[in-house]
Amino acid sequence: MAVTVYNVIFLLVLLVGISFSIGLYIWNREFYLRHRMGIRKIYYGSIVIVGSILWAFNVFPVNETKELLALVIGMVLIDLFVFQTPDITKFMSNEFKQEELVQTINKNRGTFIELSEKLIKVNETMPKSMVPWQVDDFDFSFEKYEEFVLSYLQTFTSTFDLDLFAYYVESSVENDVFVSNIEFAYEKIRKDHDFTIRGVGMRKRQVIQTLAGGENIEIVSKDSSYVLFPYFGEYYNLLFVVSSKKTTDVTGADASLLLNMLYTVDAWLKWKEDELLVETSS
Repeated sequence: MAVTVYNVIFLLVLLVGISFSIGLYIWNREFYLRHRMGIRKIYYGSIVIVGSILWAFNVFPVNETKELLALVIGMVLIDLFVFQTPDITKFMSNEFKQEELVQTINKNRGTFIELSEKLIKVNETMPKSMVPWQVDDFDFSFEKYEEFVLSYLQTFTSTFDLDLFAYYVESSVENDVFVSNIEFAYEKIRKDHDFTIRGVGMRKRQVIQTLAGGENIEIVSKDSSYVLFPYFGEYYNLLFVVSSKKTTDVTGADASLLLNMLYTVDAWLKWKEDELLVETSS
């Protein structure tokens, strides 16, 4: 194929279109992907229009079948590698990650089974009407409350090889003071468990805001995993830390189950409050 001004014009049209599409992809990927089919139609339409004009004036740059075949293959390859690249890379990525996907499915299946076992365990620990909880000399002091709560929660955590720690947060009607009390309790937690900014994944101010908002924080280290969650109850406020070894994982789902148990404890104590106070005073 001889190099003529018409060849240059034809190639320039292709290059301008390709450059425009690449620039559009870089500038706004979402817009590009949404309108990619229209851009491809413009690409092929421009080729047909330019080719038709050149053919009409008998200056089409290709004269032999071999050259025409090479041109068509080149245009198709441009289409594949420029306009279809997102789909190709997605396909290749999924193909290469097939084994990883199977492993993930198997792991999730194990997680669902473990969660079901935990739900069953929580249901078993709930108070039954025929078998009431036994509480000795409960006077609603923090020491008695903490002892009772930890004993109850550990029926769950010990079953799944989890360690449980509780930290007292002093109450206050003033929000700023209460947030400071949460920060004071978190400082104890940070020192006891050697939590770092990198390990927690956020700075202390963000941690305090998260806990004050009633949300849990998941922390993963090399040897173990943790979940830190607050409980602002009927009687006392506590920050809990649940940890596990690397053989088992602790997640926000565990925090939700433990919170459900804590709500149950406080509801039961509220229901039995008068009776327990009478027993303590007698």
